[in-house]
Amino acid sequence: MKIIEELTSYNEHEIFTRYINMLSSIVTECIYVIDVVAKRFCFVSSNDLFLCGYSIEDAVNLGYDFYKKIVFPNDLPVWEKMHQAVLCYLKDSDDKKAKIDYFSCTFRLQRKFSFPTPRPVPQMVYHRMEPIWKNDKLQYLICSVISSTAKKVENLRLYNRNKLTYEEYSIVAQRWKRKSIELLTERERAILMLAQQGKSTKEIANYLCKSRNTIRNQIKPLFSKLNVHSMQEAVDFACYHRMIYTKTDKQIQSDESPYNRTRVIITADMLQHIQQHLDEGISIRQSAKIEGVAESAIRYWIDKGKLTIIKKRRSFLL
Repeated sequence: MKIIEELTSYNEHEIFTRYINMLSSIVTECIYVIDVVAKRFCFVSSNDLFLCGYSIEDAVNLGYDFYKKIVFPNDLPVWEKMHQAVLCYLKDSDDKKAKIDYFSCTFRLQRKFSFPTPRPVPQMVYHRMEPIWKNDKLQYLICSVISSTAKKVENLRLYNRNKLTYEEYSIVAQRWKRKSIELLTERERAILMLAQQGKSTKEIANYLCKSRNTIRNQIKPLFSKLNVHSMQEAVDFACYHRMIYTKTDKQIQSDESPYNRTRVIITADMLQHIQQHLDEGISIRQSAKIEGVAESAIRYWIDKGKLTIIKKRRSFLL
């Protein structure tokens, strides 16, 4: 959001609004902007997930009262406490402004239908808020809303720009608690990337040349790290927190360590190429050099029956 900070610093509200409008047209999330000083919505995209059947004019005219119409009744007290906790944190965070990346939480919305329903229909959403300061004072909260498979409401967190730590808020204790982000392994990121493509556990196992039980055993600690209960929820969480494709400072330092060995995941396509080399009579050692893998890995898959070696028969002159 660096561009937004530059635009707002020159008080070019029209350009700022135009930029947000362009941003909302190219992302899947629903984007809206809160003017914290005026306590109103200064921009709401036409994405109906947040509007819940109401119009943009309804949201703009009602301001903060619009939440009372769209937030699920049981979740409204929780949402109001979370929103207030965010504002209070930002009010007292002059020394932390440079470290703050964004806040996130989960709650349920209720949609307005044209036909009568016996009870409100809830929709769980993942909500992000990124603060924008103007003249060293909090001016805007740029918010995004996306559908979520989370099982519980709240999960209010503040993520820092170092991507290594976050703070979790407890409504009961009314306190922020600092925690460290558990880093994902290379295998866990690979599983999430394949799951993001819609592959099943069996397909992920085949692609990574592992058994289904092995992948299941690796998914369990992954869910525990992310505090999720389903693969879709894990993918949503990891995507929103940029955990699949990007590396943290610690991972980069680890990669640059002279004692770090690069691990290569042997894919199904790579196995096929290795088998072609072996069929052509190329040795295991040479095949390993060509594909950039360890000899022990090729011998492992030979023992597992995934690769075969055609033994040459010797002919003798009688």
